[in-house]
Amino acid sequence: MSKHAQKKERHACKNCGNVFEGKFCNVCGEKVYEDHDRSFHHLFEEVLHFVTHFEGTFLQSLKTILSRPGKISEDFCNGIRRKYFKPLSFFLMLVILYLLFPLFEGLNMKLHYYEKNTLFGAYATEQIEKVKEARHYTDEKLEEAFLHKGEKTSKFLLFITIPFMALVSYGVGFKKRKYYFDHFIFTTEMISFFILWGFLILPLFVWITSRMGIQVFHSEDTLAIVIYTVFSVYVGFSATRFFRFSRLMSFLYSVVFATGLVLFLQYVYKFILFSIAIHLV
Repeated sequence: MSKHAQKKERHACKNCGNVFEGKFCNVCGEKVYEDHDRSFHHLFEEVLHFVTHFEGTFLQSLKTILSRPGKISEDFCNGIRRKYFKPLSFFLMLVILYLLFPLFEGLNMKLHYYEKNTLFGAYATEQIEKVKEARHYTDEKLEEAFLHKGEKTSKFLLFITIPFMALVSYGVGFKKRKYYFDHFIFTTEMISFFILWGFLILPLFVWITSRMGIQVFHSEDTLAIVIYTVFSVYVGFSATRFFRFSRLMSFLYSVVFATGLVLFLQYVYKFILFSIAIHLV
């Protein structure tokens, strides 16, 4: 059969039933698989393509998010997407790295931090006492079990910050970006940077300097201030690029966004995390 005849061959899509020409269904995108697609050679080609594509797009996204704040969101929302890792996939990859290399406690706090929470501290104390009584745990045993249950949950639960903070962004920047989708993508990039900076880059720096006998931060409060100050500045530069805000408006946006994130993590995220972890103990 000639190449021309092969090109004109019609197929019935096995996924949606649509009749089409070519290798891909023009309705659902399903591929027509041939004998070659089942060969070991093709399997090797697929693995090689995945590795090279993953490395190229991930590193490009990593380079861009560090050097050009807001650029990934700007390009992605304007239809330039193939050269970047998908924003949500990039976020999940950072969460996995954070899961594999937990240099800081991060957001998986010890029990006494929950008991001191100004909003739900009394509730946390009550639940802790109930679990201790029901399980006959000592304080140390409960602490160990709680941290173990909350370790992975705390990281993957970070996803819930994105839709909430996208609403905050939507409320502030609606006149510049009227679609919630745009704010969702922008927020995904901001939270990705927050994880990258606050839970991967800075902890690695602190770990290296501590190995050298240098104590850079003398308290957790100082560390938190550095994390959120750098994050706020990053959000400000990103907002200037993405929303085309003035410097003043970018500054105000960054203050609202960073403050909203702090409040959400402190009261909503931690309450949900505590409730899940304490009931899994």
